[in-house]
Amino acid sequence: MITTPIHTREPRGRRYLFFLLYVVALGAFGSLVNDMYLPTLPDMMREFDTSPSMVQLSLTSVMLGLGTGGLFWGPVSDRYGRKSVLIASLMLFCAATAVSLFSDNIYFFLWSRLFQGFGAGGAMILSRSIPADLYTGRDLAGIMALVGAVNGLAPAFGPMFGGLMADDCGWRGIFMVLLAIGMGMLIASRWTKESLPFRRRVRRDLWSSFRNYRLLSRNRKFMFAVAVKCTVSGVLFAYISSAPFVIQDHYGYSRLSFGLVFGLNAVAIAAGSVVSVKFRNVKAAMLAGTCGLLLFAVAESVAICCVDSFWVYESLVVLMLFFVGLNFSSSNTIAMETGACDVGAASAMLSAVGYAFGGIVAPLVGLGDNMLHSSSVAFICCAFVAVVLVVMDRHRARHS
Repeated sequence: MITTPIHTREPRGRRYLFFLLYVVALGAFGSLVNDMYLPTLPDMMREFDTSPSMVQLSLTSVMLGLGTGGLFWGPVSDRYGRKSVLIASLMLFCAATAVSLFSDNIYFFLWSRLFQGFGAGGAMILSRSIPADLYTGRDLAGIMALVGAVNGLAPAFGPMFGGLMADDCGWRGIFMVLLAIGMGMLIASRWTKESLPFRRRVRRDLWSSFRNYRLLSRNRKFMFAVAVKCTVSGVLFAYISSAPFVIQDHYGYSRLSFGLVFGLNAVAIAAGSVVSVKFRNVKAAMLAGTCGLLLFAVAESVAICCVDSFWVYESLVVLMLFFVGLNFSSSNTIAMETGACDVGAASAMLSAVGYAFGGIVAPLVGLGDNMLHSSSVAFICCAFVAVVLVVMDRHRARHS
């Protein structure tokens, strides 16, 4: 069992600023990998001569890679340290991204996305593990809120730039930019410091480290936060996978317009993450987040059935995603504090379960005849389960 870390403060100054910038960049990396190519999904469907659900499986593929990659890199980083794992995962990402450029059918592309996500998963989980090595309490909550806010801004700028590039470069040009970002992160890792010194690393063999997932799964508070993050991720990925087809094909907007709209919606997620620290405690933020999410998920579904208006659809999506951000920040904070005795495994498990659930939801919204209706059903179901989980936890806390 890894020893409970002794949290210390990094000195405030230029090095601390670099630390913050690099950590938030790591947090945004997974979102860029997942979202930057979204404006090209309808075009990729036509290029590969396949169905919407098959193209949406590329989201499932990268999410599967992000999740399993996190499960692998988390214990490895607990055993061998954060920096070496960061370098190895970024190298794998760069190699897989380069290979994906040669895809000539959807199946080759799906496999490339799987390994691309597996590599990016290391950067993603380290964006939470590294701060948790050094901070706790409100300091950790503040950094997590910043990471969550940038995680919202990354999808904002990713599809926006993707929309700008799509007409001239297509999806391959977008992936070349992702490759350049990965290489830049790899080069910048040279100036990072190891946050997990040797004396605090897991001493036993690596395979024993993977057993920590079983121990974490028995931690009720940790699994509660994971379950809430999981169901809220279902709402987010139902939106992500359906939005390119709804906005471009159903409402007739261009790829650039889609990028701009998607960007506005992603800013709503960032705003929700920032607002979460204003609540008296994270449980209060989570209750407000889940109830607000269900309220606007239902409103979105009713509005879709009553009026076919882009602006009605968009207005309610913005409000719904604001509460997604509120939930993400609060669930991340609870999970990382309750799993602080095994930070790498906790971060990995938190991401893996969320991505696994999102990967299941993403292609399902493309199976119906009307993606507007199928996505709204997914919104309501996931939000309802999130509310039930929070209410049950509060009831249990009152009677314990």
